[in-house]
Amino acid sequence: MSFTTHHWKPVLCGLTVLLGLAVATSAAAAGTESAEAEILAMDKNGDGRLSATEHAAGSRSMFEAMDANQDGRVTAGEMDAFAAKRTAHEREEDRMSSAAKIKVIDTNGDGVLTADEHRDGSARMFTTMDTNRDGSLDKAELAAGHANMLKRTQ
Repeated sequence: MSFTTHHWKPVLCGLTVLLGLAVATSAAAAGTESAEAEILAMDKNGDGRLSATEHAAGSRSMFEAMDANQDGRVTAGEMDAFAAKRTAHEREEDRMSSAAKIKVIDTNGDGVLTADEHRDGSARMFTTMDTNRDGSLDKAELAAGHANMLKRTQ
């Protein structure tokens, strides 16, 4: 069976939301490339911007892709296994451990992400990154948001 762009979209959405959880490079050019890839993967209406709805849908797809045993919880081990499937370039950009990523949005502090924690954390990140408060993210907002999240977690 050959994979069409439609089949790869959930995978790309998952990768890009994982990046959105705290993965970015410190170089501005690399951040812009990452943001552009994120928009391409999740931009359902093709307008070059991510709405809150598009971002939330990408976040859901990402969580489902990481939750290998489909128990509604993502462990650091599941996140590590998911990250291992990424390209070498993507892994090089990712300087945070899975446990550190989880800690960013793990509201009950148990070291595991539930679907609700992931959804709520993604929504908070969207709001933070939407610096012009227009209800959507362009690639500049995504790149700056990712860079800021990485700084906060180092």
